[in-house]
Amino acid sequence: MPSPKSPLSHFQVLAPELVFQICSYLDKEDLPNLLPTCRYLHNAVSGYLRDEANRTTVNTLSEAVSRDNLLGIEFTRKAKSGKDVDTRIGLGVLIEALETLIKHKTKVVTIAMKANAYSISSDGHRDLLLTLKAFSYTRPASEFAINSITAELPPDEIAKVFDVRKLTRLNLSFHVKPWSQIPKYDSGVLNIEGAEYRNATIEERQILRANAYKQYEEPSPEIIADIASLNKLLVRAQSLEYLQLTPIMYHYKKFRPLETLPSELEELKETFIKLKRLRSFELDGFLFHISFFPPIPENVERLSLKNIQYYSKAWWMEFAKHKFTNLKELQLDYDPVFRQYSMYESDTSLLHRDGTLKTPDEVENGFKLGNVEVQGLERFIHERTHNPLFNKHFCFPADLVSCIVRRNGGLGQKTKQSLANRHAEETIERCRERLEKVMESCRDAVKGELVSEFLEGNLQEDDLEKCLSFYVRYVLGKPRPKY
Repeated sequence: MPSPKSPLSHFQVLAPELVFQICSYLDKEDLPNLLPTCRYLHNAVSGYLRDEANRTTVNTLSEAVSRDNLLGIEFTRKAKSGKDVDTRIGLGVLIEALETLIKHKTKVVTIAMKANAYSISSDGHRDLLLTLKAFSYTRPASEFAINSITAELPPDEIAKVFDVRKLTRLNLSFHVKPWSQIPKYDSGVLNIEGAEYRNATIEERQILRANAYKQYEEPSPEIIADIASLNKLLVRAQSLEYLQLTPIMYHYKKFRPLETLPSELEELKETFIKLKRLRSFELDGFLFHISFFPPIPENVERLSLKNIQYYSKAWWMEFAKHKFTNLKELQLDYDPVFRQYSMYESDTSLLHRDGTLKTPDEVENGFKLGNVEVQGLERFIHERTHNPLFNKHFCFPADLVSCIVRRNGGLGQKTKQSLANRHAEETIERCRERLEKVMESCRDAVKGELVSEFLEGNLQEDDLEKCLSFYVRYVLGKPRPKY
């Protein structure tokens, strides 16, 4: 038996003239939002909305010209060759282009926007931007689109003010709330001056840390709102081809391991995977938590990761397991001015970024991935990722370069040469560090060997070479054998 048809809504039984009359009471912000709600309203309102948008858009832009130019608008015209030509314009040129579009319906108008908190405020250009949003809702992308936005705004504000369905490029900086409302200083959480802590082993200290931070494991409601805000924007912006995210966070301390992801982060992971058109992704810093790895969509060809000094071991382990299906270029960079001790409460050389304990080998040599899934790279840019403290105090995989070179035979010769130079520099630096450490700790042992050589009659005129050979044995972990 067929299921009964769903009953018509109250709007669907009204005459179109009555729908128009009701819609006329909506403002410029609410009226365009009717189009995506249902097919009936889209069909009933789109014609009315187009006429209304044609009339109000040019009027609103003309009024803005009399007051002030809208700073940050760029107009993209199609050249005869078919290539995009970006030209900064004033509102007068934009008005002329829109009038031509409305009259002849032949000209393609695409706009690149730069927006900040003032430009979207009621005292700024919010009315004008909402007018352009309404106009965009009435036109296909082949006629009109704001397809590029550079902004320092909360993600939900972007979705409110712009028609983000047509976005192909987004460069977004936004402030993120702290993961949890945790005291700024150690004394507010962990009593590191107490005898129980000072006299404890590192394992016992870990237990004390776990108990002290237990109440701060869950994310704050504020950061959950931030996660939901970004997710809402990306769900709507499914046409993105280029995405650059710069989350701004001022509370980097006291991140603890994530046992399980909050449901909001799980939803964000699914949203990233669904960005099927994305070709280029840039992430400056980490996204919400130093252990959260946003899965890179399979069509991404270029990935740029900046400020990687904040990432945790858990982040890199997820990176190693991820299959980058079409990735051609990978770029890594970090901030050399970063203060590497700002993440920990104590025992900095013994803990990872998220507070987990390092193994003895990781303390000495850094942690290793063992392998990576990424393959098919043509370029791998690996800049500034070594200074005397980087691999030891930052969570940068010690074997990342070798893993990538082993799996990516298609790397260009220039890239290979650059990687070889970096690898040689890092090896020399590690050798210098180990030599200094061994020469400091094994001085008495080497002196004892030289004394024995002297007493055994093995004295030479110049024993410098022999002394160096003794030190080399200790560097390689091979002290003088006992007979």
